[in-house]
Amino acid sequence: MLPTSLKSKVQRTLTKGGFRKSESSKSRVKGLSNQSAGFKFEKLWDDYYLFYTSGNMAFRGMPTEEKDTRTEKMYKFLIDQGLEKYIEITELRNQKAILLKPE
Repeated sequence: MLPTSLKSKVQRTLTKGGFRKSESSKSRVKGLSNQSAGFKFEKLWDDYYLFYTSGNMAFRGMPTEEKDTRTEKMYKFLIDQGLEKYIEITELRNQKAILLKPE
C-alpha cells in the first residue's frame, strides 16, 4: 500500500469512527493561523506520523498525558479496524505518535 493511500484510509477510518481532524483557520493576526484540537498527520523524511494535537485555541493548555491518552485511543481503534500491520505506536517530540508503515 502506498503511503498516501494508507494515510487516506486511516483518515477515513478515524473520521467514520467519530474522531475529529485538526483544522486550520485564519487568525486576525497576519501570518498566524488557528488550529483546532484533533488528530493531525506530520511527514518527517519519508514517514507519516499521526498524533493528537491540542491546537492553539480552546485546548492549548491540555497536558501531554491527555494528548497521549487520546493518541492511544486512536491507536486501539485502528487496531480494532484491522490495521495492526500498518501502524506502530512510537514517540515524536516527547509525545506519543502513531507511525504509518506502508508495505
